[in-house]
Amino acid sequence: MVGKRKKSNNNNKRNNNRDRDAAAGGNNEDGQAVKKTRTDGTTWDKGTNPRTWSDIVAKNEQFEDYYKKMNIITNEDEWKQFMEALGKPLPTTFRINTSIGETMTQIVRDQLAQVISKLPKEVEIDGQTFTTLSEIEWYPDHLGWHSSLPKKAFRKNTVLEEFHQFLMHHSEQGNLTRQETVSMIPPVFMDVKPEHVVLDMCAAPGSKTTQLIESIHQGLSEKSVPTGVVIANDVDTNRCYMLVHQTARLGSPAIVITNHEAQHFPLLNLGAELGGPLLFDRILADVPCSGDGTMRKNPDLWARWKNHFGSALHPLQLQIAVRAANLLKVGGRMVYSTCSLNPIENEAVVAALIARSEGSMRIVDVSAMHPALKRAQGLHSWPVVDKETGELYSSWESVAPTKKARIHPSFFPPTKEFAESIGLQNCMRVYPHLQDTGGFFITVLEKVSEFPNQIGKRLINQAAANTSSTTTTTTTNNTESTSTESPVSEESTATESPVAEESTTTTTTEKKEKEKKPAYQKFFEEPFNLLSEQDRKDIGQVADFYGLNEFPIDNLLTRSEKSAKLYLASKPIMNIIKGDTQRRLKIINAGLKSLQKHDGLGMMQCPYRVSQDAINWVEPFMTKRVVELSHEELLLIIRVTEPMFTDFRPELTKLFESLDPGCFVIKITGEDTHTRGMKFCVWRGKRSIHLLVQKQEIQSLANILKVKIEKQKGVRNHDDSSSTVVTDAVTTDNDQKTLTTTTLQTTAE
Repeated sequence: MVGKRKKSNNNNKRNNNRDRDAAAGGNNEDGQAVKKTRTDGTTWDKGTNPRTWSDIVAKNEQFEDYYKKMNIITNEDEWKQFMEALGKPLPTTFRINTSIGETMTQIVRDQLAQVISKLPKEVEIDGQTFTTLSEIEWYPDHLGWHSSLPKKAFRKNTVLEEFHQFLMHHSEQGNLTRQETVSMIPPVFMDVKPEHVVLDMCAAPGSKTTQLIESIHQGLSEKSVPTGVVIANDVDTNRCYMLVHQTARLGSPAIVITNHEAQHFPLLNLGAELGGPLLFDRILADVPCSGDGTMRKNPDLWARWKNHFGSALHPLQLQIAVRAANLLKVGGRMVYSTCSLNPIENEAVVAALIARSEGSMRIVDVSAMHPALKRAQGLHSWPVVDKETGELYSSWESVAPTKKARIHPSFFPPTKEFAESIGLQNCMRVYPHLQDTGGFFITVLEKVSEFPNQIGKRLINQAAANTSSTTTTTTTNNTESTSTESPVSEESTATESPVAEESTTTTTTEKKEKEKKPAYQKFFEEPFNLLSEQDRKDIGQVADFYGLNEFPIDNLLTRSEKSAKLYLASKPIMNIIKGDTQRRLKIINAGLKSLQKHDGLGMMQCPYRVSQDAINWVEPFMTKRVVELSHEELLLIIRVTEPMFTDFRPELTKLFESLDPGCFVIKITGEDTHTRGMKFCVWRGKRSIHLLVQKQEIQSLANILKVKIEKQKGVRNHDDSSSTVVTDAVTTDNDQKTLTTTTLQTTAE
């Protein structure tokens, strides 16, 4: 009997894992590859071509039956509005990024105003009338925009051509982000300050991450480096490289990309000198979910949605939420969000987290914030549905013993009294029919005291004692000098699985199983390092060549002795690199590529050129090799590709001739709002100059400025395959991990 019971439990475990994989992506019940849905409505194709709306019947009886039983919307007329909205394609939405600086933000605003002035208010496509462009009322500072136009409309109407070019160009340049409206919601409720240490636990593809980075950049002076950091984490290495590209568009020295399971994100002990354990001021737990709120963006979900998807993911979601609560500072704020409508993935997780916190976590009432955002309150009660029979359970006690292996107690709603006492109604539900969006769930939580069985409690107490004491014992490694116990062992004994019964013990067999890591968890990235003595000597030459004044050399990192790049990083990133001597944090990328060796570019006295990625951070410190050009002179460079010195006005000809060969920077001045304030890295050759910018970016700029790139005799053209014009491609330090331009454009959408 014992053997049979063990086999049954194993079967249940395999079934639960299969359900979870089907809910979050992977293979469906027929063994066919499906797409992995994430909470900002972006998907990663795992083997099938996504079906378009023309192939879709927006109806699923099991879906309708399930959510009527959940009572998410009780009014019949409103239910019809909800289903009608959910059965239509998602509109086009975007926001203007603020990390590009006030000048460039205003330029983008001005260009957008010009585009709007030429657009009709409505456009007819295939017999349907669409609104061209309007503000997202609730998004701060008039930076969010909404168009009911579906993506296909841009290919079918020449009136929209200039609007489409505007979107594509500024998306590629990192000046705006094309993002679903509901995906913009969680970061605006996090109240991120520039000095905060922020964790985005399930970050890819990174649209919310870029919002968090923008908050870190707010209020910075021209000659400064951010004081905060955003750690963007994802379990999948391929999606981590997608994150690198998405965040690179913003050009931030305050970003770290890591590769961990969110539910096991490590607690780092940086040592007493650097503040002890690394806890976070803000955490975004935008967890993997069934994604049925994204049906307008991912219409293939209509055919494959099953009622057990939410329950399959609930244990993982709760594990991630509990981990986030442990990693949060007391007084810190956490946002839990999904793009699911299912209360088992939403209110049930929040209620279980609050119950386990024993008063250390509380739901924050944010109903007064962003009042123009239409939302529904969180649910107090819901039934649990048996996936096989459709039977409804109102309580854990009513579940048959044979089914309790896959129906967990935390699926069920709390008592009415407990739900009201914790403010479960202060959770936010966004439905598609309210403001023409997708579906979403958001809860803001605050940590008011240490979590029960708080991980790293001894380290936290030691750090507090060191802060208050006038005499402290400091260490530079990840273990305390007064103890032989490592932070890893303490953390593992304090971490509790939210799915299991109350227990803190782990068998030897289970530990061995945990040590067997799947292939996707293997890590091959080179670590980031502080500058070597040789690096510092090279930097001395760089400072003299470019006239760098007060440049923060101590904020530079490298990856290896053979690395050709130096990275600018904020102080919290520098502390992580210094303090994490055991390399527990699996870093894919950190900081911003700022200086790059110029091997192969020709004669140059300085070993490094300035990276286009970091031009806005490096140029303010430069007192040499900065040249101001007019709008017309920029057009000349774009059109001719490599203009001769003599193609410019006489004073510029003399200036170019007097410059030593190598990299310099141009700033565009004048009244033209399309280019004023732009900066570019440029190479000074023997008799000509050319931009050190990616070819596709130059072509995009040419499109929006309506410049035709010419093929002239004796001059290389951007489209000439034999051209040796250097581009500043966005890569990780391992260049073989470069993604294609197509991928970059996809993530921007």
